[in-house]
Amino acid sequence: MHIFFKWGRDVSDVVTEFSDDKRVRQGSRPPKSFAILRVGKIKTKGHLGAALGHNFRERDTPNADLDRKGDNLVLKGPGTGKGVMEAWDDRAPEKVRKNAVHALEYFVGGSPEKIHAMSREDQDAYFRRALDWLEKRHGAENVLSAVIHRDETTPHMQALVIPLDERGKLNARELVGGKAKLSQMQTEFAREIGQPFGFERGQERSRATHQTIKEYYGRANTPVEVDFSLPERRRGAVMGLGREREGEWRERASEAVSERLKHQAVHLGETARTLHRELDATEAALGQTQDELARERTLADAASKLTLAALMPAKETLAEETENLRKMAAFYNHYAPQFSEMQTNAITLAFDHAGIAVLELSDGDYALPERDLETLGEDRVGDADRQGMDRMLAGLHQAERSRQNAADARQDMADRKTRAQERGQDSGSDWG
Repeated sequence: MHIFFKWGRDVSDVVTEFSDDKRVRQGSRPPKSFAILRVGKIKTKGHLGAALGHNFRERDTPNADLDRKGDNLVLKGPGTGKGVMEAWDDRAPEKVRKNAVHALEYFVGGSPEKIHAMSREDQDAYFRRALDWLEKRHGAENVLSAVIHRDETTPHMQALVIPLDERGKLNARELVGGKAKLSQMQTEFAREIGQPFGFERGQERSRATHQTIKEYYGRANTPVEVDFSLPERRRGAVMGLGREREGEWRERASEAVSERLKHQAVHLGETARTLHRELDATEAALGQTQDELARERTLADAASKLTLAALMPAKETLAEETENLRKMAAFYNHYAPQFSEMQTNAITLAFDHAGIAVLELSDGDYALPERDLETLGEDRVGDADRQGMDRMLAGLHQAERSRQNAADARQDMADRKTRAQERGQDSGSDWG
């Protein structure tokens, strides 16, 4: 007889454990002062819109403190996502390849201890110098936006660049190249921008380090399967007749399992400590990597749940079904620009089954129930963007609520009239 125990650990638990490790916080080693420069490729206008929505806090940003939004600073470009998108349209070539990288997003930061120790003036100077460096590298006219975020854990700058080559074509490969070119770029950034502010270049072991992080989280999130063989019931003492009593066997089995669990806990604890030592060199960059991994996990979970929800058969009333379809569509609209192509394909197929239309608008995909689309009329939504669709649907839903409230009021009046008539009839019968 076997019992299988599944032990799983959430990424957030591992992150908390690592960040709260007293060996890190009690000064057992000098704080790191690494300059951090990363670049990501944005491959669609929908994804660009999502990045802009994040940068300007025009969409829900769970890891940002709303009370500190006023501390953010726009260093360059318009102060809205729409304005930056218009700037992109002005610079972009007339014909854009389907597989072209639409924008490069740079993340500029530093080791948390070092950044927090700097005055705001020094922080701004560091980020402005980084912006100058990006403008020299890509051309000032191609750096469309740069924003300093101070409403997250550690101040940093995010800059958006349209990757145009000398011919005016979108060509991210030529500008940022492969791993070797990226590594050289980080070295130059640390020397030219970081060093004057006391930053140094991180260890040039990005490939090995990133693999270690990936393995770390992979192991942390993979359930540990423990196979415990329970003891057989003992035979009776007299000629082997009879069997061990149920209570006695359960107590003995519990002791056996508890002992093995203790050994497994010790093993897991040692594994965690080993992983902490392996990741020690990545401390400066770990915070951002955690965010990326957590976001990927959240998106994968959201895509799976959304697909399954859309495929579930409807058992509600028409009003309840409509409300659920609207909730699923709104959920998709929140995450759509960040879903992968595979996730998007799965969701849209499920939506087609559920009766949810997905429109390809100028600034990204937009989902809504087919019955809402019929009510609005396809001609009316033809030239709309995502914000325009939000406004039209809000108006539609408000009109529906008004009609429903009016219908409820009429029904209430009718019910009252009926009850009054019934009371009158009852009163008359008493005197008859």
